[in-house]
This record gives sequence, C-alpha cells and structure tokens, in this order.
Amino acid sequence: MTRSGFIVLLVGLGIGQPALGQGMEGRWKLMAAEDLRADGTVGRYNWGPSPVGSIVIENGFCFFQMMAGEVPAFPKGETTTVEQMKAKLSSSYLAYSGPCTIDQTGKMTITIAAASVPDYASPQIRHARVSGDTLFFGPTDRVLASPPWASVPEGQLIRRLRLERVR
Repeated sequence: MTRSGFIVLLVGLGIGQPALGQGMEGRWKLMAAEDLRADGTVGRYNWGPSPVGSIVIENGFCFFQMMAGEVPAFPKGETTTVEQMKAKLSSSYLAYSGPCTIDQTGKMTITIAAASVPDYASPQIRHARVSGDTLFFGPTDRVLASPPWASVPEGQLIRRLRLERVR
C-alpha cells in the first residue's frame, strides 16, 4: 500500500479525522455525574457526590475516565483488602478511549480501542453539547435538550455528566 493510500485508509476509519461539533476539542474536567428526574432534580449520584474524571477530545481521538471521588473503607473480614480493592475498582472506575467522530448535532461515535471493561461494546454512542465552558455529556440525545430533563418520562432517570473546560 502506498503512503497516500494508507492515509486515506486512516481517514476512512476516523483516525486522524478532526472531531466536529460545537467546540468540543480539548480537555474537560468532570464536575458532576448525575441521574436526573423528570422535574430536573438529582435522583442519584451513581459515582458519588464528588466524582473525579476527565474527557480529552483531540484530533479525532477521545479519552474518557471517571471514578468515585470518595476513598472507600476496606474492613477486615473474609476477603483480603486486595480482593476488596479489585471489586470496588470494577464498580467505581470506568475508562475508555478510541477514535471518535462528532457530528454537528453533538452525536459522538467512539470506536473503542481500549477500555477498563474488556468486553465494552464498540462503538459507543454518546451525545454532547457545549454551553460556554461547560460540556454536557451522556448516553442519550436528551442531554442536548435545554433543559435536558424536559423529555424524561415520569419515573425514569437520565444520566448526565457535567464537565468544565480545562485551560
């Protein structure tokens, strides 16, 4: 394959293709991970009240990581501290990365190249919108609505991450 043929192949796969969307390129720090009710109030904090994480979107590649911010306690018992740590890590940490494309509506398609969960499905579809220096990010296009919970059916929750641009 010629060099130009290789470059065409990479662009066709989304590698090296700039992420489109509403100024989403850059580094974003996680401020909140919330599951919202239909009335806009927080129904639960799946990752705790102070999660830690970030999203980096650069040159057609996305890196995502998130974890609970609280330090867990590991009581003495039938299982070792190391076993407890492994179990807690699998339920309190998520990371994935891969080539991504973002269309003008904020729909992001990430082809998973690496993930903390080995069988993480590829591709992952996420939806995002930028408002000033805030990025709203989630698994449903409802995060694009303003307010995002306007179309949430009663009794259901909508997951939304809120991130701030890192300068």
